[in-house]
Amino acid sequence: MRKILGIVCILLFFTIFVYSYFVEPSRLVTEYETISLKNWNKNLNGFKVAVVSDLHIGAKKINLEKVKKIVKMINSQNPDLVVILGDFDALRIEVSKIPHEDISKTLNKLKAPCGVYAVLGNHDYEPEGVVRNILDNTDIKLLKNKSDYITYKGEKIRICGIGDWWSEDIDVKKVIGEINIPTIFLSHNPDAFDYIPEKTSLILSGHTHGGEVVLPLFGSPFVPSVHGKTFAKGLIKENNKILYITPGIGTLSGFRLFNPPEIVFLTLKQK
Repeated sequence: MRKILGIVCILLFFTIFVYSYFVEPSRLVTEYETISLKNWNKNLNGFKVAVVSDLHIGAKKINLEKVKKIVKMINSQNPDLVVILGDFDALRIEVSKIPHEDISKTLNKLKAPCGVYAVLGNHDYEPEGVVRNILDNTDIKLLKNKSDYITYKGEKIRICGIGDWWSEDIDVKKVIGEINIPTIFLSHNPDAFDYIPEKTSLILSGHTHGGEVVLPLFGSPFVPSVHGKTFAKGLIKENNKILYITPGIGTLSGFRLFNPPEIVFLTLKQK
């Protein structure tokens, strides 16, 4: 009996290993959620945001064809706004030898009536200039400690974005200033959450990869956030603020388990 049990355990471990290394990182799912916001305008109800993060272009399972597929999936849902929450991954892009112009051309196919915005992640600073060069050759607007304004149904929305929390010393309150219209705040790292004013309508982050490996009952063994597993992924409501963390696309460990790469589509409405 022990021998049979041992064989079953070995087969189970082997199956999980194969699935988490070869299968799940290759998947690509879409998630849809409607979020009710306190600091919102009812005239903006129905505003749809496509959220993607941690592309890690050039890493395992993330070649140019995968990026093209991501672009196609986003465009097929006709979002009003597209946001890319950092970690294009400068080093892996360079190591992969994928031409910068091919990445620019592919990302530039993202379309949304209110535009496409991006922020930098911790993997976007070195080698210096790689990610900026790619984005400079697109219509994507990079928000690095600054804001921009868009119009939807005749009403203004402010989009505010900061540099990477681990890579820069950022005074969030100085960057965001006074909030007097609906504001969406973009930060690659969700640890900026504690410093963002309550009047911010919605905070969007990536970085955590959802913990990459999610174990039944236990959750993720490691989540790169000061908040630990509570900030792994999904919708978080704390201190009168609303944060959505996407687990993103890439994997640094090479594994993903019960946490597939995803693109998120958020529909916003007034609470």
